[in-house]
Amino acid sequence: MNASRPRRNAAPILTADVLALVGVCGPVLTAPAPLAEDTLRRFCQAAMETDPIHFDADAARAAGYPGLVAPPLYPLHAFPRWPGTPDPFDALAGDPDWDGIELVEDGLPPLEIGLERLLNGGVEAEIYGLAELGETIACQSRYADIHDRAGRSGPMVFVVVETDYRTTDGRPLLRVRTTMIVR
Repeated sequence: MNASRPRRNAAPILTADVLALVGVCGPVLTAPAPLAEDTLRRFCQAAMETDPIHFDADAARAAGYPGLVAPPLYPLHAFPRWPGTPDPFDALAGDPDWDGIELVEDGLPPLEIGLERLLNGGVEAEIYGLAELGETIACQSRYADIHDRAGRSGPMVFVVVETDYRTTDGRPLLRVRTTMIVR
């Protein structure tokens, strides 16, 4: 969720403008490079992924793939920060209570809802296919739902963002549904 820091002590109001964002999509983002064998090897090592379809071409072909394929959640990691760009974690130096809300680069319009705490409400993933060597991944996020609810400690707003990951040829790979609770 790309949101500006909510205003302290502002009344939480789901205005018509905020509710109108349901269904709004961000731009299509494209990974900076196609999936390369070295990238796949490093990712599998870091994730401790041991399925041979990710590092043994014969095993991948025996499983019905044309060659090596990435693990199902690899598309989430196909969009690295470019060298020389600011480290988003530098925000912690100025605000130890920073919740990281600005880390998500999805291009969605910011939400002005007047609450300041962000909680993880859960993440779900639907897997449609595995990225193959040489394929470039693209993604697009959209606000799937925005609603409020009264909680024991006050009002809460639930923001659901769906992000679809595809190859640049249009083959679907993954849909990730992230629920954020703002209170």
